[in-house]
Amino acid sequence: MAAACGDDDDDAGTDTTEPADTSDTTEGGGGGGDGLTIGVLFPESGSLSAIVGALRTPVDMAVDEINAAGGVLGQDVTIAAADDGTDDTNLARTGLERLVSSDGINALLGPASSTLTEALMDDIRSAGVVACSGSNTAASLEDLEDDGRYFGFAPNDNLQGPALAEVIADDGHTRVAILVRNDTYGTGFGNAIQQGLEDAGIEVVLNAAYDPDSSTGYAADVQAVVEADPDALALIGFGTDGAQVVSELIEQGAGPDTLPIYTGDGMQSSGFWEGVDASDPSAVAGIKGTAPAAAPSGVEHPFAEAYAETGEDTIFSAYYYDCTIAIALAAEAAGSTDADAIAEALHEVTSGGTECQTFAECKELLDAGEDIDYQGASGDLTLNDAGHVVSGAYDVWEYDEEGAPVTLDVPQIIIGRD
Repeated sequence: MAAACGDDDDDAGTDTTEPADTSDTTEGGGGGGDGLTIGVLFPESGSLSAIVGALRTPVDMAVDEINAAGGVLGQDVTIAAADDGTDDTNLARTGLERLVSSDGINALLGPASSTLTEALMDDIRSAGVVACSGSNTAASLEDLEDDGRYFGFAPNDNLQGPALAEVIADDGHTRVAILVRNDTYGTGFGNAIQQGLEDAGIEVVLNAAYDPDSSTGYAADVQAVVEADPDALALIGFGTDGAQVVSELIEQGAGPDTLPIYTGDGMQSSGFWEGVDASDPSAVAGIKGTAPAAAPSGVEHPFAEAYAETGEDTIFSAYYYDCTIAIALAAEAAGSTDADAIAEALHEVTSGGTECQTFAECKELLDAGEDIDYQGASGDLTLNDAGHVVSGAYDVWEYDEEGAPVTLDVPQIIIGRD
């Protein structure tokens, strides 16, 4: 994961795949110069920092692919990076301001968490950039005022909630407790899980939220779970806080070897176990969850094999790859790096034309005057009017005795909506 963060040790600097040329940019973002500069606002610190490699590496791969095919509008695409801090709104806002004013970005990838995106949406709108997220999953983000320039390529939790409920139901549980971090991501996901469980005839004995920034620990939250006497727990958190809750569950005799625990994408990483018990990776063994599929069933895309060679975690990787490729294709189709032009073209390049998979293949079609339908590594990119994907494919995974998240050999769960 450190390799993906590259040389971004200096928060005031620009982390680029090619050195960022900001000499011909205008303050305010969204259209400085002719070249396309993409800003990445990812969690280099905080409770989601364990997955930063899975977010950044696919962006670098996509930019390499784009530039190898001649770039966008005849110029190489550049990347500028800043830390979103996971939960640190002030740090994320400062990073966004630098990306816009100093680096002159036209497009933004991130922040990683739904809560941060919600907090920064007014800033993103004011920046005048087009934004694409491959990791925001809170359904409420579709209702925010975004001037039509914010796109969500990861399926939201109104889809994942029923998917996780299906896994819990299939395992035969009948009394389920739900414990979530108290933020946009956690509470929305928790309510979607509850609806899915109740639709399946399963009793929800507790639906509670914990403070992810608690300074006193999670003993009372876990005690409430234990007292509810469930036969399974759906726990929705991020890496650091989720690990602390699991550690407390173990302390109170309700660890995964006693109480089946189910979770989502926010607690999936190869280093999660270290926050639970740094001396014993098997402490998390048996925790099972869902996550947006890195390689959706039926999708054959060259990205999957190439990414596997990096050794990075797969969570959200295909979605950020698709954000990057689609933005570049939209700029090509629009003949402009203007944010509004890219936003309008994003709908056009992901539906209704000749199907294509790689940037070079799609660009060749655009150069020939054809409309295109970019077929992403993450699967179907059909967007609704709000700019969000309308269906989701979910892997079912489980932590093994070595603390590694292993995708189970079971059919992916496919959920769609109007």
